[in-house]
Amino acid sequence: MVPPQDKLSVKDNMFNYLSSDNHLRSLLTKQANQQRQVLATIMGGDSYSLFTWDWYERMLELSSDVGNCHCFVIAIDEIDVILAIRQGVPVYYSTFSFDDQIHWTNVIDAKQHLLYREGHAKFQTTAKIVQMGYSVLISETDVFWMANPFDQLKQPLNEYDLQISDHSGSHARINIGIFFARSTKASSIFFAHVAQFWIRYGKGTFITDQRVLDAMLNNYDRLKPIYQQASGKKLSPPLNWTTHFFGHQVSHMMVDGGAFYLFKQAAQLGMRSKKFYGGVKPKFFTVNITDKEMKINERNLILRALLILQQSKLLNRILILPAFTDNLTVTPLPSQLDLRKFLLYWTEKSVRLPDFIFLEKNMSIPVTSTSFVSAQNYDDIVGILDLSLDSIPLNLTAPSPEFEVSIRDSMFWCSPPTGADAHCTHHSRGLTLTSELLFSCGGDSNSPCIT
Repeated sequence: MVPPQDKLSVKDNMFNYLSSDNHLRSLLTKQANQQRQVLATIMGGDSYSLFTWDWYERMLELSSDVGNCHCFVIAIDEIDVILAIRQGVPVYYSTFSFDDQIHWTNVIDAKQHLLYREGHAKFQTTAKIVQMGYSVLISETDVFWMANPFDQLKQPLNEYDLQISDHSGSHARINIGIFFARSTKASSIFFAHVAQFWIRYGKGTFITDQRVLDAMLNNYDRLKPIYQQASGKKLSPPLNWTTHFFGHQVSHMMVDGGAFYLFKQAAQLGMRSKKFYGGVKPKFFTVNITDKEMKINERNLILRALLILQQSKLLNRILILPAFTDNLTVTPLPSQLDLRKFLLYWTEKSVRLPDFIFLEKNMSIPVTSTSFVSAQNYDDIVGILDLSLDSIPLNLTAPSPEFEVSIRDSMFWCSPPTGADAHCTHHSRGLTLTSELLFSCGGDSNSPCIT
């Protein structure tokens, strides 16, 4: 019999612990800089969560403190918690208590729940952080920094309780994509108030986190009378806030190709590079495929066969992924295959990226070219076993049903490739439809979905 949730100790459940105030306080102690400042981003959904590693490595690269990015990830569902832990990223889990859930009102559509959780993560986590005596810079995942974000804040820093980005003159509403909440009495009261409002009314018609925060700041948006009555007309003490242009030190993933360049740089220079390009082992195997026109179903069958062979006939060998091109500079693998998704399933213990062969430190590894023969034993061959493509059997049986599912879910191809400086990226299904449904603007000329 499963004990009631309120009887469980946080130690009995990883998710309970990672969502606890004690864990958040411990995270702040470890991750904050000397000024008690910390950077956080929201991870959730089917697409942005795959950029967790990129974001974290970029923050490490920009940090003035080697080994500490002074940052962490706020995960809004269990999958994102697991992904962060798997990739060694500090994480806090933003979730709801039972008491919170029984006060939900105006629930209109299940599709809004993801956006509701994102708003809750921003407001509730910010409220907790400033109440604990730390200042937080919230930066959405699709904002990729070109310089240390703390150096971009408006000075003098202690003049404002809140700094928030704007829309660079396109319209008056604040832009919730980047904001810095300084730990003050005013910010503690303000964000606690906004968080409680969001818990109850964040699922209301035409409600978005950006519109709510804008209205609470008495800026451009106005809450409907029913929400005004629930919210109260005044916030005390008043919040000293300002909009702030963060200059050209940020790159927006969805509109600025520079973000993809920085993602690529993070992947090449960060921990991922050390894992998937380094670590020379005695035994590898690969198949030389230079045909970039190979059909997707054929690519899937080849990779499926190679991954199954690794579990059966080629044990203790690391797979060097085929390039599927004759020029990795022009058509790198990340422009063909969503590597973020693929590497969630197949770790550095299993695979190396195609470029691995061409690194100077690996040029001395012996290469043995041969055909694959099922009855043959290859244990005595050291170095890279280069198997001929036509010798690979495609009708192999997976070790387990779970293994088969992992193969299917890990391979997402872009056809044609996206190009040398862009990434093949897995996007969540139905995102456009969801945005149209939730963000209908009722005559508002400044659509809340334009950020």
